[in-house]
Amino acid sequence: MASLTRYGTEVVSAFSLLGQDENDLTAALGFTMARCKALSNTVLGRVWPTHSDDADPDFALEVRAEAGRTDLEVRLPASSTLVIFEAKRDWLLPTTQQLAQYVPRVHRYGSGVLVSLSQASTALAATQLPAQIDGVPIIHLPWRDILSDIATTRPLCRGRERIWLEELHTYLTEVIRMRTVADSMVYSVVLNDERPGGAGTPTFREFVTEQHCYFHPYGTGGWPTDPPNFMAFRWGAAVQRIHRITQADVVPTIRDRFPYLPKGEASDRPHAVYELGPRIPPFDPIPNGTGIYPSSRLWILLDQLQTAPTVRAALTGTRALQGNGLP
Repeated sequence: MASLTRYGTEVVSAFSLLGQDENDLTAALGFTMARCKALSNTVLGRVWPTHSDDADPDFALEVRAEAGRTDLEVRLPASSTLVIFEAKRDWLLPTTQQLAQYVPRVHRYGSGVLVSLSQASTALAATQLPAQIDGVPIIHLPWRDILSDIATTRPLCRGRERIWLEELHTYLTEVIRMRTVADSMVYSVVLNDERPGGAGTPTFREFVTEQHCYFHPYGTGGWPTDPPNFMAFRWGAAVQRIHRITQADVVPTIRDRFPYLPKGEASDRPHAVYELGPRIPPFDPIPNGTGIYPSSRLWILLDQLQTAPTVRAALTGTRALQGNGLP
C-alpha cells in the first residue's frame, strides 16, 4: 500500500489531517458518531441511559454562545436533551469553572449532561470533577471507553460505517498513544535543595520546578538506560509533582548542558537529560506512607499513583497488577 506523509510525518488516518488538539479529537468523534448510528447509540447510552436507539440526534461542533464555546454538542430533540462533550489532551480535565459556563444552555434546552473526555481514568476524574453543577450531571469518559465502544460496534457495521469506525480507531490510537503496562510506568525520585553548581546556581529541586528538566548519571548506579515516559518527584515525604518526559537525550558530560557545574568524576561522565512537559494531575501532594525509604527510586504505574492515597499504596497496587505482590 502506498504511504502518505505530511510535513514528514505519516498520515495514518483521514482524521490525522485534522491535527491532534482537543477540537480535532472531538471533530473526529462527532463526525463518526453522525455517520455511524451504532457508535452514536453506544456512546450516548453511556452518558444518558434513557437515550432511545430510535432517536435521531443532531450533532454540532464548536458551538459559540454568550459564555464559552463547546467542543461537541449532541441534541436529542425528541426528549429535549442536550449532551455537551468537552475534550482535553493527555490526563488533563476541564475545570469546574469551564463546565459551569455550559450549564445555562443545558437548562434552556430542557435537560442534559456535561461529558469530559481525556485519557484520565474515571477514578482520577472523580477526585477532580464535581458530580453535578446546578443539577446538571457531570460524567467523565476516558478515551479507552470510546475505543471499547468502537470494538463493540464494529461487528454491527458494514460499508461506509465500518470504514469510518476503522479510521477513528486508528486516529485515536495514534493520538492518545495507548500504552502497555510497562509504558505507563512512572519513575519516582527524591529531590533536595543542594546546589550542585555552588552558590547562585539552581538547586536540584529548582532544575525541575523552574527549568523543567531533570538529569541523572547514565548507565551506572542502577539508573535507567531507557528513558521513562513519566517521572514523579518527591520531597517533604510526598510526591509533589508528576511530569511527562517530552524529550530525552544523553550527553557526554553534564557540563555539556550546564557549563557552570563543577569538573570532576560526578560531572564528567555521560548523563541522561530529560525535558519535562506540563504537570499531570493530581496536583496535591501524595504522602509516602509507611515503608518508603526517603532516598529510594521507585517504578510505579501511573494510574495507581494518580488514584492511591499514598505512594506505598500505589506501589503495592503496581506490584499486585504485575503479579509480584509485596510481602
